[in-house]
Amino acid sequence: MIRKCLYLIAAGLLVATVGCSADSAEGKAGGGAGKKRGGPSNSITVVQTIAVEVGPFSVVGDYAGEFQSEGMSQLSADTAGRVIAVDAHVGDTVTRGQVLAEIDPLPHQQRIREYQASVQMATAGLAESRVQLANLKSDLARRQPLLDRQMITAREIENLEAGVAAAEQRVAVAQATIEQSRARLLSAQEDLRNTKIKSPFDGRIAERFVDRGTYVTPNQPVFRVIDDSDIYLTVRLPERDAGRVSKDMTVDIRVAALGSRPQAGRVKRIAPALDPATRSLRVDITLDEDHPALKPGMFARVQFELGARERAMSLPNQALLKERDGTPFVWRVQDEKAEKVTVVPDLIGRERTEIVEGLAPGDLIVLRGQERLRPGASVRDLAQPATPAKSAPRTP
Repeated sequence: MIRKCLYLIAAGLLVATVGCSADSAEGKAGGGAGKKRGGPSNSITVVQTIAVEVGPFSVVGDYAGEFQSEGMSQLSADTAGRVIAVDAHVGDTVTRGQVLAEIDPLPHQQRIREYQASVQMATAGLAESRVQLANLKSDLARRQPLLDRQMITAREIENLEAGVAAAEQRVAVAQATIEQSRARLLSAQEDLRNTKIKSPFDGRIAERFVDRGTYVTPNQPVFRVIDDSDIYLTVRLPERDAGRVSKDMTVDIRVAALGSRPQAGRVKRIAPALDPATRSLRVDITLDEDHPALKPGMFARVQFELGARERAMSLPNQALLKERDGTPFVWRVQDEKAEKVTVVPDLIGRERTEIVEGLAPGDLIVLRGQERLRPGASVRDLAQPATPAKSAPRTP
């Protein structure tokens, strides 16, 4: 009996021990899960901020341009043939109407003779058709009264009228043949005149593409003639700066071929619309002083003053972000919290942008670390030291 009681007491102690162990394990697991669910939900994001500055602000645009001339022409052959003479070479000064090269005229002269003969034959055919028409009309006029006296049948009169109509058609065809032959003759005469390639204006030969004996076809380049007496510079401005230029605006020009010394110039012409392919605006600029060393095709850098303010709020471009629809915004820090603020920019420079609405001088704006921010997120500036953590009290 005593032994049985000892067994029961030992079994009870074992169950109590296992239960306590299970409760302890569950408590640990529950504590871990609770810690995971109840941990801090808003961690601190470290960012770098910058204050909104107020002061003088200006935007200067720097663009590449190429010198061109009012008179630049690439001459092409207007007729086919073999070049038999070249009378101008690279660097030669030429005058308007001067013959630069000549294409063999013999094939074109032969064509002219053929078309002249065609015109003569068509003219003779027209005269013959007119005589036949006159005879048929006369015969019809004589025989028409005989029908009333029943000395001729109606069928014969109808045949005569059909003959007159056919003769009139032959006359019309002969006239069209003459016009066609004359048109071909005029075209052949024009081709003959085009065998002499002439300069369209006074200038100089910049390039020659053919030699004597070369066979040329219509639209094949033959010479490039340039009049460098009126030279200008062409630049293309991006769409964002297109509205900030005006006629007679002064610019600074630097030409590497002239030692990059700044040259004064001004806007001469502005295209009325942007190039749809490049979304850029063409602007032509003239230099205030003549420079004989400048040549069409040279490159230069042009600086435009696109805008200036005596006092303006500005930010580094890095701090300015855009929504998916293009709306600009920044992250402002107030009371160590991030706030998304929509802004309105005006002048946009290479490094900084003027802000005209949305901010106030001295506002702290996030410069780096924006990609991890959400509205209301806790932030700490890199320039501010971290708050030291309080140590836990020791147990005695």
